[in-house]
Amino acid sequence: MRKLLPVAVLVIVATITACVAADPVTLAFSNPMDTPRANAICIGPASMLGADVPPGAYVATTTRGHEVPLQVDDLDGDGRADEIVAVLDLPAQGIESLVVDTSAEWTGGDWAEARTSWRYDEYAVLDTDRMGFGLYGTYAPLHFIGGLQWDIYAKRPDAWRLSLDDLETIDYHSDNPVAVDILLVGDTLGLGGPVIGNARPLVSDETTQACRLLCDGPVRAGLEVQVDGWKTADGASYDATIRYCVYSHHDFIDARFTIVPHRAGDEAFGVGIRRIPGPDAFVGDEQTGILGVMGQQEGIIGRTGIGIVFEPQSFLRWDVLTGRDDAYVVRMRPLPQEPTTYRAWLVGVWEYGGIADTNTFVDHLEALAMRMQSPVVCMQ
Repeated sequence: MRKLLPVAVLVIVATITACVAADPVTLAFSNPMDTPRANAICIGPASMLGADVPPGAYVATTTRGHEVPLQVDDLDGDGRADEIVAVLDLPAQGIESLVVDTSAEWTGGDWAEARTSWRYDEYAVLDTDRMGFGLYGTYAPLHFIGGLQWDIYAKRPDAWRLSLDDLETIDYHSDNPVAVDILLVGDTLGLGGPVIGNARPLVSDETTQACRLLCDGPVRAGLEVQVDGWKTADGASYDATIRYCVYSHHDFIDARFTIVPHRAGDEAFGVGIRRIPGPDAFVGDEQTGILGVMGQQEGIIGRTGIGIVFEPQSFLRWDVLTGRDDAYVVRMRPLPQEPTTYRAWLVGVWEYGGIADTNTFVDHLEALAMRMQSPVVCMQ
């Protein structure tokens, strides 16, 4: 007589069999540039791994036999995977292949982290092994406005690692072996503060902000901020969904601002960086798509470089805001008369951080702009 197994056992056996039988998936990433790309950001649809691969991080093997993480993210929060992302070294006009084992979870290093609140619950933060960023939004420190401007925590090369836990008890306004606060923010636009006209997304009785975790390493970490009731001086009203992501081994925030009008006005959307008096380096180039300044701020250890890389085709004009905003701004088109998404890469460097100094800062922004305008192609 045939012995029947209980249903629960059958389910367990079927699950184990499915995991064991999962076939590796081969992906290919192509570099369209004629120069090699170290730590190239490689993004593709999660459907390339097949149906129903859960969000997480999996072991992938390069053509040279190196194991790297392939991250699978559920960005819209519906429980299903949306995108895959890896950071790889790519040859000039060449292809790197990855063999992905979706039955093997990645347990190696972690180089990107996001938290919706940190350090006395006052900041939302993003951290990579190169640079940390604190967001002045819903969790802005006492006495500072929450205008969605970023602060920057820079690391020396011998301290390149995730460091948020290390910074919990360290005075990052003084020199230390972990990370140093390199930007005087106050009420200015800091790094990447957004504006519509001169109006910032400030929390009030009519305007709200909500922050959620978008993804959390090991390759990419991200936050999503929802702004409802963003009012402007001409009586217009908007909602905004803003996604901020950082990537392992990089020094910038990939920002996407989706603006939805309720009552559209005639004021342009813009992204700014605070002004640094008497800068050692400054650039504003609409053809390349870069805005940047580097110089010494009072009370800050070393020189700070902050910049915005943007899509040249979206450029409208330059602006300078004075008073508490105190910023250089790149205005973008089209005017937000209908739902519109703007993209910018928010850059922070420190002269002692091993990434760029005064002499190489502009070159650093130009190189990033070239890479962002020539994204890696994901194939199968």
